[in-house]
Amino acid sequence: MRHDQHSPKGTAVVTGGSSGIGRAFVASLHRRGWRVVTCGRDADKLHQLAQAFAGIHTYQCDVSDKASVAAFVAQVSSAFPDVKLLVNNAGALRELDFTQPDLLLQDLTRELRANLEGAIHMTAGFLPVLLAAAPANIIMVSSGFGLLPATRAPVYSASKAGLRSFTKALRRQLEGRSVAITDVAPPSVDTPATAHYQANKLSPEQVAELTLAAAWRGQAEVYPGMARWLPWMMRLAPRLIERMVAKG
Repeated sequence: MRHDQHSPKGTAVVTGGSSGIGRAFVASLHRRGWRVVTCGRDADKLHQLAQAFAGIHTYQCDVSDKASVAAFVAQVSSAFPDVKLLVNNAGALRELDFTQPDLLLQDLTRELRANLEGAIHMTAGFLPVLLAAAPANIIMVSSGFGLLPATRAPVYSASKAGLRSFTKALRRQLEGRSVAITDVAPPSVDTPATAHYQANKLSPEQVAELTLAAAWRGQAEVYPGMARWLPWMMRLAPRLIERMVAKG
């Protein structure tokens, strides 16, 4: 679905926009003249974001909480009926070792609620608005670990695999409805969530720019950076790539 990137387009909603990839999406869309609405849990970070990008609209919302998502959707849909882009970016990543004795003391399903359920509820809430404003786009920020699970992050990997399946099924349901869906599966990205992890990382800005360009072309899937080899390697050398990811 093509757009003129240099004039106002309508309203874009970016979840988790106060840092990392979400902030990069906010910056890129703001620069291109979109009206940007974003949400996050940290009021201080949202205030700093609003100061950095004049004119954006910020809301507190916990995407892992269904009631919080419903309230956010209702507020934004009422104030901005011209939503033409939804970026489901907000999420959580933790490393969990299921062999550890204190495992049951932790909230084991937090990533499922934030990464999968949050995106599902957000999409369901905004879909009527997107259909009314069509042509429109949805961007799902998944992960390469949705294709090949990371040993150190089993629940995160499961949540991203679920998000990819949801995205594919929804794309089929929306065929002919003028709402295009782009799934981006980044490799390791230089964000606060991966600060402790030593690897070659893409910048959040690179991911946002590549993804938006792909979405405007109507591209269904995006594999930035080294992730571009994943589909190819999974076809030609699946055992090798699984061993490589398992050691990572």
